[in-house]
Amino acid sequence: MGFDLFTQTIFLFVFCLVLAAYETQIEGAFGWAQNLPTWRPSPTNLIARLYRKIMGGREMTLYHVLVFTLVVIFMHYPYFAGKAWSFSSELTTLSFFFLVVVIWDFLWFVVNPRYDFGQFWGQHVLWHKKWFWHMPTDYWFALIVSALLYARFSLKWFLLKEWLEIVGLSLILTLAVITFSIAIGIFKVKEEFKR
Repeated sequence: MGFDLFTQTIFLFVFCLVLAAYETQIEGAFGWAQNLPTWRPSPTNLIARLYRKIMGGREMTLYHVLVFTLVVIFMHYPYFAGKAWSFSSELTTLSFFFLVVVIWDFLWFVVNPRYDFGQFWGQHVLWHKKWFWHMPTDYWFALIVSALLYARFSLKWFLLKEWLEIVGLSLILTLAVITFSIAIGIFKVKEEFKR
């Protein structure tokens, strides 16, 4: 992994961490904007039904449409700051978007002082409806899409290897955040919020 990709991965991970922490302050213990006063279209609305299918059964909220749009816009900023756009670079950007969504969502559970990280399982996380190998199927789907986009829908080993290095570094950083959270007692803080 080159230095540029290394620093880009760390930057995106820090972005995910800040976004997850920020979102825990907005949502509290209730994921998927369960208790937020956000606009929700009628479940019979055609766009809302399509959204629900794409998003694994989760309802459409304006909060999520806006936050996902914000992340997509943020990830395209380099193209407006002088980086040359190409179809190949766009695939990489979209690949990073799908990876960011997984990391950001998982970190929400880790850093949320109002949510017991030990309950990151299907029966406790009601907004992730389908699970496979102890992870929401949405995570698996997003990871597969991310890998395909990064490899430009090819079987080029060097691109897949690079993507695996990015995922590996992200996993190491995630474990570091979990370890740090345990060390500073965030899980004890969570007990205070339950009272």
